Amino acid sequence: MTISERDDFFHPRPDDPFWNEASWFSFMAPERDLTGFVYLYHRPNIGYTVAGVAAWDPSGSENYDCVLYDWGEAYALEPEAEMFSFELENGLTVELVEPLKQYHFTYKGRNRFNSDVDLDLTFTASREPHNAGMPGGLEEWGKGHYDQLGRMAGHLSVDGETIPIDCVAQRDRSWGVRNIVNNPRGQMIWGVGERSSFHALAVSKLPPGEDPVIGTSESIIIGYYLKDGQYGDLTPGPDSTIAVTERDATGRPITYRVEATDSLGRRLEATGRVRNMLNWQGYSWLMTFWSLVEWSLDGETALGEGQDYWPLHQSRTFMRAQRAAQREFSTQSS
Repeated sequence: MTISERDDFFHPRPDDPFWNEASWFSFMAPERDLTGFVYLYHRPNIGYTVAGVAAWDPSGSENYDCVLYDWGEAYALEPEAEMFSFELENGLTVELVEPLKQYHFTYKGRNRFNSDVDLDLTFTASREPHNAGMPGGLEEWGKGHYDQLGRMAGHLSVDGETIPIDCVAQRDRSWGVRNIVNNPRGQMIWGVGERSSFHALAVSKLPPGEDPVIGTSESIIIGYYLKDGQYGDLTPGPDSTIAVTERDATGRPITYRVEATDSLGRRLEATGRVRNMLNWQGYSWLMTFWSLVEWSLDGETALGEGQDYWPLHQSRTFMRAQRAAQREFSTQSS
């Protein structure tokens, strides 16, 4: 399937209530270890939109103590709204400036708790979209998907501070019937350097009850390696994996490693260091450790993200076991 400007608008759809049209945009201020997102999805057959913004740095890792969080409420989808052309009651406005090229976002806090917040950002694509589709293992997320590199520029004003934003960025776009029942554990990672960039999505092949988490490597199912101006699709197989190589006592990632071969026969190898963390449960059935990551890639430093995502019950079981082991260790040590 070829990605066209038409894919930046709502797609023809069946009557299924779970038909979903979604997109995510990143931004960061790496000099202060800050990361953020504009994330939106529409359910046009039901008639609602969920969209909003978030930003976090090492000062807070929960939605109740991070720099900014306004995401998760459902708002009526107005009849005149389009995929990237709408305004919500929470103060978010999304504008499509040019399909597949430029998008403008503003957000102004509209209640007494966040009236000082002001965000104005423009994403400008720097590369053509990379068409990934929805491969085996993620069919429940929909049928169409692409990723695109660019830059995000503008500002975020919050808590009396105006933070300039001018950074590498990534966006994605997906559509189709999204009815999640068996989402696996895995990772979504990306990094952008001066000469090379990459994006990869991996899933665990182990049933949750047999997954030790520690010491595992998850199988890459989609992704790209951009080097010397050429995209190469990451090739699924035993030598294409993502691993969280170190976790803290609570289970949160500290370091990553990605190893993969692309469709041009090139070898991607990168290691990443986590610089902040948001413990994100944007969906009721999913928990994600979402972080700014500094990557070592092809002899240079690249910036991007790591999203270490879990089925909620599996994360609960693992984290509780980690805490129990710590308590037992402390008791024995004393």
